[in-house]
Amino acid sequence: MFRLKWNYFTLSLLLPFLASGQNGDSMKVYWFDPVDITGKKMELYSNSLTIQRDNLENLLAYGGISLIKKGVFFAQDVYSDGLKKGDISIVIDGERFHPACVNRMDAPVSRINPLEMETLELLKGSSGLQSGLGGVISLHRKSPGKEPFILASAGGVAGASSALDLSVAGGMKDNRLSLHFVKGSPYTNGDGKAFNELYGYKDNYNFTLAEVSYQGETGNLRYGASVAYTENITFPYLQMDERFNRLFSANISYKGHKIYANYTSHLMNNDLRVSMMQMETDARNLTIGVVGSFYEAYFRKWNSDNFIKMPTMLINNALMPGVNQYFASLSHQIKTGDFTFGGKAGVSYFNLDKEEVKSYYQRVWSDPKTTALFPVVGLSAAYSQAIGSEFAFGVMAEAAAELPETEALFVAVRRAPTGSSWVGNPNLDQPLKTGLRATLLSKIARLELYANHVANYVYLDRKAAGGTNFVTYRNINAMLAGVNFGLEYRFIEILASYTWAENRSDATPLAEILPLKVVTKLTSPKWMDMVFFVRHTWSDGQTRVDAAVSETVTPAWNRLDAGVSGEFRGIKASLEVENITNANYQSHLSYFRDPFKAGFKVYEPGLMVRLNLNYGM
Repeated sequence: MFRLKWNYFTLSLLLPFLASGQNGDSMKVYWFDPVDITGKKMELYSNSLTIQRDNLENLLAYGGISLIKKGVFFAQDVYSDGLKKGDISIVIDGERFHPACVNRMDAPVSRINPLEMETLELLKGSSGLQSGLGGVISLHRKSPGKEPFILASAGGVAGASSALDLSVAGGMKDNRLSLHFVKGSPYTNGDGKAFNELYGYKDNYNFTLAEVSYQGETGNLRYGASVAYTENITFPYLQMDERFNRLFSANISYKGHKIYANYTSHLMNNDLRVSMMQMETDARNLTIGVVGSFYEAYFRKWNSDNFIKMPTMLINNALMPGVNQYFASLSHQIKTGDFTFGGKAGVSYFNLDKEEVKSYYQRVWSDPKTTALFPVVGLSAAYSQAIGSEFAFGVMAEAAAELPETEALFVAVRRAPTGSSWVGNPNLDQPLKTGLRATLLSKIARLELYANHVANYVYLDRKAAGGTNFVTYRNINAMLAGVNFGLEYRFIEILASYTWAENRSDATPLAEILPLKVVTKLTSPKWMDMVFFVRHTWSDGQTRVDAAVSETVTPAWNRLDAGVSGEFRGIKASLEVENITNANYQSHLSYFRDPFKAGFKVYEPGLMVRLNLNYGM
């Protein structure tokens, strides 16, 4: 249970330093359920470089959300309350961005262009229109605005990593054009070891990001388009790396009714590694959708072709065999007095273009399906009440039937006899979640308690058939319970979260659960237009692991950050030093257990210095 190391915990609460206050433009962050919408103003430029993708955790942490780091810049996925990755939907103005990579190298969080974002909503319930099993993270772009404007940001990183980040946006008369460019190199860990020393790379290859986006409005008509390109994103978490990723998207809406489309072309291989075996996957994903305030429908086509080449063998795989998904749902909410009732209902249908992969599924499953039909249902009942003018509380009960992840159903990868092949389970039942959540709010603090039981939770499994070892999936019963706590009073801010999770089918700990984590930040009063901060992060060790899926214990770790921000003649500047003590540590969720695992836990960066200059932000 709560196994605190009191010396570290006390240090986290009592660090005798001062930290940066709120300075700069803000992104508003909202939490939903079980208490009516509660807003918290987040200052995006108070103590960080541009809100780069590797800095998003400082923002998302306010809702108890963590990021799973799988490698360098952009290589992240989401985790919240014991649920993760595809369990949590991420939408931008209602648009879904499905990954093309079966291992989520291009996870939806990587689609966030911080320069464009204005608000972020966190909904942890499963009854919302676009919620998954673990809720939804919904981001909204800024309106272009009628007045002429220009925004610019220049940032740099030195120390354990080096990177240059340049952003500019400008517009007038309800039109906005944004440009974003990043160039950098992989980081070193606290021991000063680079990726080529740690993970078997031939060299430390530079990565690149380039983005262009346009947004416009004409009366009730809104429209936009974007193009994004990344190159050489290294993933020591896996055996392959993202060599390039191209994303094209467009949208048009009228009075809140939107049509959108996005297409991703994603190439990954192991050419950057020292290896006698060559592997490559060419993946494409197309999503076309319509969405409004109470309805959503989309079509998704997912193809992924893989080859594995060895001196004596060539294996070709229809890794994702032309999976077509058709999805539609409706939602509605009723508020009466202090009660709020919510519900959604929908359906999802899958079929395959390449039904010949059925013979591969039959090596493990006696009667595999090549089509699947799942209902989608979410129901919630919430009660909230103010206690005087200082406090409020709320409770919410919910039940939901959600979708298994597409890759868990249909992935198909044959590997050499010396390794485990990977096969989906087309006969998976859909997860059924029942949960209870309670929240107590005051002007300075938020306490959230939750308990969720998930029947048919999709879990990693291993099977042997015909002399071949397979990694696949099965349904289990899972129990997840925990607490999130946040305090912000004057110059101190504390965030803490803990989840206890159990595989009830096997009476073992559930795999891939973060341990207790506490973040404490202290800020100074403004002095000469400057604000100073210090932030301490402590993560307990995780000893509740599932050895059956090769999960190992992760030791506790500490990290200390500090910085200063200020403004001079319209230019906002921030300087931040991360990991001041150059601690060498790993997050518990930094190890992959599927067949393309590299076998390494991914280290976090050593000491880094971030400098950022913003104009017009």
